[in-house]
Amino acid sequence: MVGLTASALMGVINPVVSKLTALLENECKNLIGVRKKIVDLRDELISMKTAMEMVSETEEASPDVMEWMSQLRELSYDAEDCIEDFIHNLAHDGNCDGLIRRIITQVNNLKARYRIGNQINELKERAIEVSKRHKRYKVDPSVSSSKSVVIDPRLHALFEETNKLVGIDSQVDILVRWLTDGTDLDPQRKVVSIVGFGGLGKTTLANQVFQKIKSQFDCTAFVSVSRSPNVNKILNNAFLQVLGSSSKNTTNQNEDIVRIQEDRRLGALEYPQLVSVIKEYLQNRRYFVIIDDIWSKQAWKDIQCAFPEDKNASRIITTTRIQDVAKHCSFPHNDYVYPMKPLDNDDSKRLFMKRTFGNEDDCPLELTEATDDILRKCDGLPLAIVNIASLLVTRRPSKQEWEKVLKTIGSALEQDHELGVVKRILFLSYYDLPHYLKLCLLDLSIFPEDYEIDRLRLIRRWMAEGFIIEQRGQSLEDTGESYISELINRNMIQPVDIDYSGRPRACRVHDIMLDLIISLSAKENFVTIMDDQTLTPSAYKIRRLSIHGNCEERKPCQGTGGLSHVRSLGVFGDAKKIPSLLDFHVLRVLDLDDFSNLEDGDIKDIGSLIHLRYLSIRNISMIPTQIGKLQRLQTLDLRRTRIRELPGTVSELQQLVHLILPYDVKLPDGIGNMVALEELSHFSVRSNSPELLLELGNLTKLKVLGIYWSSNGDINDEESSRNHLVSSLCKLGQGSLRSLYIRIISGEFSPDFLVNSWFPPPRQLQIFRAETSQHHPCFSRLPKLIPSLSELTYLHIWLERLGAEDTQVLEGMPALRYLNLHTTESTQEPLTISSRGFQRMKEFHYSHISGGLGPMFEAGAMPRIDTLGIRFAAHDKISAHGDGCDFGISHLFSLKRLWVDIYCQWASTPEVEAAEAAIRNVAARLPNSLIPKIDRWYEELMLNEDEEREDTGGSVE
Repeated sequence: MVGLTASALMGVINPVVSKLTALLENECKNLIGVRKKIVDLRDELISMKTAMEMVSETEEASPDVMEWMSQLRELSYDAEDCIEDFIHNLAHDGNCDGLIRRIITQVNNLKARYRIGNQINELKERAIEVSKRHKRYKVDPSVSSSKSVVIDPRLHALFEETNKLVGIDSQVDILVRWLTDGTDLDPQRKVVSIVGFGGLGKTTLANQVFQKIKSQFDCTAFVSVSRSPNVNKILNNAFLQVLGSSSKNTTNQNEDIVRIQEDRRLGALEYPQLVSVIKEYLQNRRYFVIIDDIWSKQAWKDIQCAFPEDKNASRIITTTRIQDVAKHCSFPHNDYVYPMKPLDNDDSKRLFMKRTFGNEDDCPLELTEATDDILRKCDGLPLAIVNIASLLVTRRPSKQEWEKVLKTIGSALEQDHELGVVKRILFLSYYDLPHYLKLCLLDLSIFPEDYEIDRLRLIRRWMAEGFIIEQRGQSLEDTGESYISELINRNMIQPVDIDYSGRPRACRVHDIMLDLIISLSAKENFVTIMDDQTLTPSAYKIRRLSIHGNCEERKPCQGTGGLSHVRSLGVFGDAKKIPSLLDFHVLRVLDLDDFSNLEDGDIKDIGSLIHLRYLSIRNISMIPTQIGKLQRLQTLDLRRTRIRELPGTVSELQQLVHLILPYDVKLPDGIGNMVALEELSHFSVRSNSPELLLELGNLTKLKVLGIYWSSNGDINDEESSRNHLVSSLCKLGQGSLRSLYIRIISGEFSPDFLVNSWFPPPRQLQIFRAETSQHHPCFSRLPKLIPSLSELTYLHIWLERLGAEDTQVLEGMPALRYLNLHTTESTQEPLTISSRGFQRMKEFHYSHISGGLGPMFEAGAMPRIDTLGIRFAAHDKISAHGDGCDFGISHLFSLKRLWVDIYCQWASTPEVEAAEAAIRNVAARLPNSLIPKIDRWYEELMLNEDEEREDTGGSVE
């Protein structure tokens, strides 16, 4: 456990050292009197950081060492808070007009510097004392305090009795088919990878396949790799198994093999010689090898060299928790990556009953509800189900006892032997993370169980907390995207609603993993959780506070040293009241988006949060003018509020990057001065003056712009607004604009002028979305601007008519991966997608106002399509094509999701049933055996505003 603690602590110390170094480099003239103290503090932290790197290699440590690490963590937090205060005071030197005001300000700054100088001096003395403590404890990573050898819990999977397994037969059949079918036609070596979350049963599945078909091979081996593999030892083990299995399958033992075994030469061979010996022996033999628990591509490269790529139909199975590693092992045959899935509800219950009662029908009625709650907690994870069942076998079978176990699973993971197995297996994945991802994962303990965490919300919180490390040539938000991708890649978090670009809209954490994260987070004093009027105990200052449910005001202050050191506050549920904002001195993140009882008065002191970077609120109807004091604010999310006007001080937020508004908000003059702004969503044309539209052109860093257009009845204003908006769009198009979202709210208005007058075209535009809440299209024809958008990846548009030449233009767009087309003009021909069309398309939706004939796909069209949504009129389609109305879907071999709306007006019941049957039949014959989602419509089809997620100002998920 000390390795986990030390590695996470590295993520706390590194930002402090970086900030101290930057302060010394950039603020030399302002550090009179404190520079030497800052240098001493930095140097002490650097030396302790080096010690941390050594300690992170050990598994256990004495209580004294653990206490030393805790004090170092708290010192690092306090040092960073002090630096933040110091930088804030430096930034306010000389910003005042008038002699008297300047004198008062200078006096106040001198007092602040004196106070901060004393704080830095105290921190330096604490650092020296902590360093002395480290030397007294003589931390030595080479000395382990472990008194016993812990058996790898995964080994039990190799000895699991088949009759105790549940839900595995169909998975075994699939893998056996992959490994054995077509060996005559394809005798090349084949690698099948099993990938999934820790505890899903990958080793168990691989072993069952191994036992079933190993007799078909000349020689076999089953070896485990682990996080820090000794490749020589692994290959040595594998070869001895190969030799042993080979001797059983042949009547004439090779004398050379016996000699190699007897003289034990293998252990003395260097890696190159060992690889050569194994390859030579296997060259003319058909082998089957399981390489279990691979953690890196390099480990696979080193090991697979020993297994020749022969033409003997040899087979390898690898298991891993990391998706990239699985793909790398199976390359170039990525079709042979098997994603391990959790057990479904029926199999979960069957396994639990078998392990608890011996028979799935023996569960007492009074335990049914508790059983369901436990299985919901396990969420299909076999490891958790089996070990919780083993724990319950030792307890009295009563409702009270079982509910007690359910409520204490988090602590039981630490204390109980059975659940300790679960903890050790899942913590292997945590231990393998780099320190910066450990901090990001611990931050997830803020959110309640089963919570779907919005991707962008999470990234912006991490940016505000300073968890994201700046990388050359990449924005912090892009780096944050890579963090989430890596956590998904490692199966630490689960993606929710993956879009056309492969990014998830949100993510969630498995309940058992969340319990482990919460447990570790409490030990690290990372997050303090207040739930049902109870507080996670901590002997330290509260650094991050998460309030769940109905909690009383100021409860968090009791016994915890107050709230002055809280960096992040999140409230979820129906808390009655939150603490006064005046109590928070270093708050960086204020996330009240889920606080249902928030009132205007709760944020009246918002101006006191001078370190705030992230602010998300809901329900309130006004923003205090103090908002202008938040000079470090980066994200202001107001989308779920009732605000109709922002105060003029908002324009003073010079570091604001994301401004997310509710519909119909009036912005203050001076918005063009917010030069850091990259996102402005839901900008209302009706509520703002034409002059403000002209100011938008000054936002040269703007990447995302969302516009809501509705008529205010003034023709002159409307004409002026159009001209000014075109002018601004032309400027933004030559800058950073990547995403444009236009929504027409009311009036007979067409945005044709916006795009047809746009010159030069915005060649970097990647996302264009134009839609209406009315019953008429946005554009009469495909806008002339569209063909010039060579980087456009996402297009959502409603046209009056779509000609064949327009279709050809769209088909040839090189980057287009998402297309949502709505048309209104009646046509007797289907929309034909040619064999050369949309070669990069991943998601396609097409509909006609009255259903229409739908699209028709030629062979070769959309070879990469993943998701398809179509609407058509059953009567028209059956009349034109009979029962064979499959739209050419049979040509879309990569299709994984299919949504169909059938317009049933004027259609007979047999016509509707025939159309539906045709869709189901063709979907079932596709390689992915789809089950389409089909809805019947009996009224004229209109755009359904709930059909797709509301985007953040056109920032398509």
